[in-house]
Amino acid sequence: MKRSIIRVIVALGLICGTVFSAFAEDELKPNIDFKGSRFSAGYLNSGKNGSYPYGSFQMPDVKLRFNWVMTQDITISTRMKLDNATFNSLDCFFIDYKNLAAMAVPSLKDSAFNPVIRLGRLKVDFGEEQLSNDPINGVLISNSAANVAGYDEGLQLSQSLSKDKLGIPFKWSLSLTNGNTTTGADNNQAKALDVKLGALPIPELYVSGSYYDTGNLGVSTGHLAPANAEVTYAGLAAAPTNATEWSRTITEIDVRYDLQPGKEDRLNPGPPAFSDSKAFFRGAYGTFDDSGKDKMVPIKKVTANKGTYYFVEGCYNATEKLYLGVRYSFISLDKSTTFIALNSITGNNFTGNKYTRISVGPGYRLSANTHIKAEYMSNVEDVPTGVKKPKIDQYAILFTTLF
Repeated sequence: MKRSIIRVIVALGLICGTVFSAFAEDELKPNIDFKGSRFSAGYLNSGKNGSYPYGSFQMPDVKLRFNWVMTQDITISTRMKLDNATFNSLDCFFIDYKNLAAMAVPSLKDSAFNPVIRLGRLKVDFGEEQLSNDPINGVLISNSAANVAGYDEGLQLSQSLSKDKLGIPFKWSLSLTNGNTTTGADNNQAKALDVKLGALPIPELYVSGSYYDTGNLGVSTGHLAPANAEVTYAGLAAAPTNATEWSRTITEIDVRYDLQPGKEDRLNPGPPAFSDSKAFFRGAYGTFDDSGKDKMVPIKKVTANKGTYYFVEGCYNATEKLYLGVRYSFISLDKSTTFIALNSITGNNFTGNKYTRISVGPGYRLSANTHIKAEYMSNVEDVPTGVKKPKIDQYAILFTTLF
């Protein structure tokens, strides 16, 4: 088990001890549920340079989540990653504490500031795709070409506010996390900052904005090489070429519009595959900047990895059972001479300057939580002159269940 996971477990143990002491006079009746667990299995096939060049039966995304409800306000969540029936890690392990501010100041109970506190290893709340970037929750099996997401150890505050507080439904989150990976303990004083704001100006329209900044990511433990980033875009976690010191910033704007919305909470829209709208359209536009420098003699030139990305996605519920999803996504580096390993084409060393992905596929609801999905995904990469473009198109059919 990674030292980072052990550290989180120890920290959570200390927190839980404090919590239990604080509630010693209350009768605690903990219970457990598995909400948020999920399962997928099926067949995937890709071009010869893709992840499944020979076709493969897979269980590409399996998570088992335990939510330990300690009190009405305190929940500890652990989630096991069991892809292809192999235990890989605990990708999440955190405590959620509601009404802690109100405990200290009772007048904050129903105020505009009474956030939920989350502490541990958590999914960084950046953008909207990260809430459904898996084949079960997403309307499609694949993710966008950029797919900005990541897990990290840290502290997050978040709150959703009803219309009567600020005039429109509004939510926010703020987190401080380590930012870097490959270490058992944080290797630099700088902490990553993540801020996200969301609002519902009209019932059909949801908008949000996100900003993420790692600060200096430091170096890997025992090595002079710079540490990787926990939050990635297009699968890229490494520093710019030749950089011995670097940082990452990402900014994103998201918009979603629902046609004939149902009863779903539009301020906190659920998984796209489970939307109760007749149809919805959503899109995102973002920028990224990996800037660094070389401090090792002889000094080498470092070119920052800067660029933009976007996606446009739609879902149409043709019937209560049948739906259709489609997405167009794109990511590009600003400098036409810069090539990096966008989306890490498995088993090959292809690098690209631009990456376009088009995904389309139907889904059928066998029940409310169990679906069958099919998808065809087309990928086009701009590669260096003289390099043959990789064959990475892919099709898949999956059985999926959300608990």
